[in-house]
Amino acid sequence: MDFGSIAENENVSTVAEHVQHLANENMCLQERTEGLYGLGDLQERMGKLAGSKADLSARTVFGEEEKLKISKDLIDLQIETNKMKEQYETENFELKNMILALENHVLELELCSEKVTGERDTLRERLHALETSRKELADEYIILKSNYLALGKELDQEVRQAAVLVLEFLT
Repeated sequence: MDFGSIAENENVSTVAEHVQHLANENMCLQERTEGLYGLGDLQERMGKLAGSKADLSARTVFGEEEKLKISKDLIDLQIETNKMKEQYETENFELKNMILALENHVLELELCSEKVTGERDTLRERLHALETSRKELADEYIILKSNYLALGKELDQEVRQAAVLVLEFLT
């Protein structure tokens, strides 16, 4: 079980490091998004300053705005993807922990079952020995009772013979 705990601790630290990495990456992406918004503001001001090239500037600004919008959407998508990865890894980690806990519970139940089976077998052996002993005692009781009854009959005969002899002797 110590090896399982070590592997589980390594797994926990690996997941924690990965979650921290994803959080750092999200923060960098959000900073880039803010920088892109600032860049868009600068480009708008440059477009206003270049009044003589209004048409060219308007197309450039429109193209740049589209690029910024696409870049922002891409960064937002990356942030969402990282959040989903983080959630997946968290859920996966929790499920693995549940599996480990259930496996430990199964092992405990198996050990308990083996213990109970051993105790049951021991009790069956004791019961068999007691039944054998009871049968032997019952047989011995029958023999002793038969001997007792036979001795009782012999005693009665001896008493009768003694009574007859006493009567003969007295008469």
